[in-house]
Amino acid sequence: MNNLDKRAAQTAQKIVAQTLESKSSEVDNLATKALGVLQAQGVYAATLFLYSRTGKADKAIAPVIRGELLNLVPPLAPGATAPADEAQAALSFVTEHIAGDLDTLLLVKQVWEQTLIYVRYGAKARG
Repeated sequence: MNNLDKRAAQTAQKIVAQTLESKSSEVDNLATKALGVLQAQGVYAATLFLYSRTGKADKAIAPVIRGELLNLVPPLAPGATAPADEAQAALSFVTEHIAGDLDTLLLVKQVWEQTLIYVRYGAKARG
């Protein structure tokens, strides 16, 4: 069985490492907003949120976060392959491979929440 907390931590470390050129406060801010959307509205809304960012800083950070979050899904949803970084493909992927099964949806939501929490802490620790 996979240690999902370890996967969340490793993914958060990747996100923090790939966003070193952005201010840590900007990484923390976007991760916090994405976490809020995820908790209040769900996985589909969080994915949509991460594709809708238009600010300069968010445009640099959002692709990293959404790409790494989507890469977490295949081990949690048998038969799924992470989609290309294109909004329509990713949203279809979420609908077909995540939202179609309640157990998978809840598991993905939980792992994404933990990952985004770790990203927030990692960005703050980076200073």
